[in-house]
Amino acid sequence: MSEFTLELKNVSKRLKKKNVVDDLSFSVRKGEVFGLLGPNGAGKTTTIRMIVGLISMTSGEVMINGLSVKKDFEKAMTHVGAIVENPQLYDYLTGYKNLMQYARILPGITKERIQEVIKLVDLEAAIHHKVKTYSLGMRQRLGVAQALLHKPSLLILDEPTNGLDPQGIYDLRNYLRQLANNGTSVMVSSHMLAEMQMMCDRVAIIQEGKLIEIQEITNVSEQEIRVEFEIDGDLKLAQKLVLDTVPDAMTEIVGSSVLAVQSSVDLPIAGLNRQFILAGLDVSGISKKSKTLEEKFLETTKKGGGINETTVAHS
Repeated sequence: MSEFTLELKNVSKRLKKKNVVDDLSFSVRKGEVFGLLGPNGAGKTTTIRMIVGLISMTSGEVMINGLSVKKDFEKAMTHVGAIVENPQLYDYLTGYKNLMQYARILPGITKERIQEVIKLVDLEAAIHHKVKTYSLGMRQRLGVAQALLHKPSLLILDEPTNGLDPQGIYDLRNYLRQLANNGTSVMVSSHMLAEMQMMCDRVAIIQEGKLIEIQEITNVSEQEIRVEFEIDGDLKLAQKLVLDTVPDAMTEIVGSSVLAVQSSVDLPIAGLNRQFILAGLDVSGISKKSKTLEEKFLETTKKGGGINETTVAHS
C-alpha cells in the first residue's frame, strides 16, 4: 500500500485560454498536515475543487488511497472530508441537528460517532444551541466535525483560519495535529505564512498555478541559518576568513560593522569567532537568525517569476 493518501500527477486546469493550475504534482503522506501555500489567485481553491470533484481537470490525475478521482469518483470520495471555502450549515438548527442532517446522507453513521466528533472539536457545551448563535470559530469547528463524521483518511480545509481570532486559530491547530497523530492526513490551504509554519509538517508553495517548491517545515531552520557578526575591523578580511572555512557560505557586508553569513550547513560559529580574534578583529556581537517561512516564501516565489510582496503579506 502506498505511503501517500493523496497524489496529484501533472494536474492542470485551463480557463479562458489560461492555465490557472499548471502541471501540478505533489503527494500528501499518511498522518501529516500538508499545507498549500500561495497568494490569493495562486490556484489553491481551484486545486482543491478538482481534488474533491467540484470541477473537472483539464489534464492530469488525482489519486486518493490509490483510487482515481476520474475513474472511481464515488469510492475515492468515501475517503475524503472537506470544507471548501465556508462550512455549509443550517443557521436555524442546533449544531447537533446539523450533524444529524448530514449523517442521514452517509451510510453507517451512529449516534456514538456523532458524539465522538463533537468531543473531538470541543463543542459539547454548545452543541444544542442554534448555529446562528455560534462564533466564527465555533462554526469552523462544527464544519470540521461534519467533515469527520464518516472517518475519512483525508481531511481538506480551504483557508480554515480566515476570520478566526487567535484562540480559534490555536484551537484549530491543535485539533488538526491530534487528527494527524491519529493517522488522518490533513491538507490545508492558506496565504497566512506564519500560521502555516506553525500548523504544517510540509508546505507546497504555489504561484500562478505552478508548484515552486515543497518545503519541510522542520528543515526551514536547519537549512536557512543566518549569522550576523558585529566586527570592529576589516570586514573584507573577515569575509575572506569565512569563505576559506565555509566555501559554500553566502556573505554580505551590512553597513560599516556587520558581516552577515548564511549557509545550508551548520556554521562553525565559535571557530569563526576564534579566527576573527586571531586575525586581530574585535567581535563585539554575534546574532543567529533562522529564516521564517515567510522569508523563504518570498524568496522562493521571486525565483519562480516575481510576486508583489505587499500583496502576499497583506492578502
